[in-house]
Amino acid sequence: MGFCAHCGKELPAEATFCPNCGTPVAGATSATTTAQPPTSTTTTTGTTTGTGSGMDTLTKDRSAQDYWIRRLIAFIVDAIIVFVPLAIITAIAAFFVAFGGFAFYAIFFGGVLSLLWSFLFILYFTFTESMWGASFGKRFFKFKVVSKTNANPTIGEAFIRNLSKIYWLLLLLDVIIGLALTKGYQQKYSDQFAGTRVVPV
Repeated sequence: MGFCAHCGKELPAEATFCPNCGTPVAGATSATTTAQPPTSTTTTTGTTTGTGSGMDTLTKDRSAQDYWIRRLIAFIVDAIIVFVPLAIITAIAAFFVAFGGFAFYAIFFGGVLSLLWSFLFILYFTFTESMWGASFGKRFFKFKVVSKTNANPTIGEAFIRNLSKIYWLLLLLDVIIGLALTKGYQQKYSDQFAGTRVVPV
């Protein structure tokens, strides 16, 4: 039976990374035998040194795939929490614009609201992650955002890592580039600048 050398959690037999903290299984110890020296290690920012990128890990490791599936669902939950109330507010405002003699300004009004709502979405993540270490969606799926010192990120760090959420295409590129350039799978590209990662708890 194997155990993770980093967090001590029991490891599934087929896992190549610890499903709890993301440390490569090569760094795990066994209850009856001493493990060989690890071929890769996890840094404090969640990246690993060794061969293969986060994208390679994602295509081969089921625990990495499960990690990102749960993060995607957590993001959808957060989007619903934020955008459903905002959609109601937008519909009410649009009604008054359309029927209040301001139809000429409808396109400009819609663009301003879209930018404002995107900014509020970023602020939602910045506030929840810096205060509690996780948004409501992440907390529900048992994730936490940590800094290099394993503490909650500062407001600045949380803002940097969430800046790409202003537009869905930027967020997608942030994830893809981050997985392509790092050796772990817990960081978006913006996480590298912020020194943060998202870990299971």
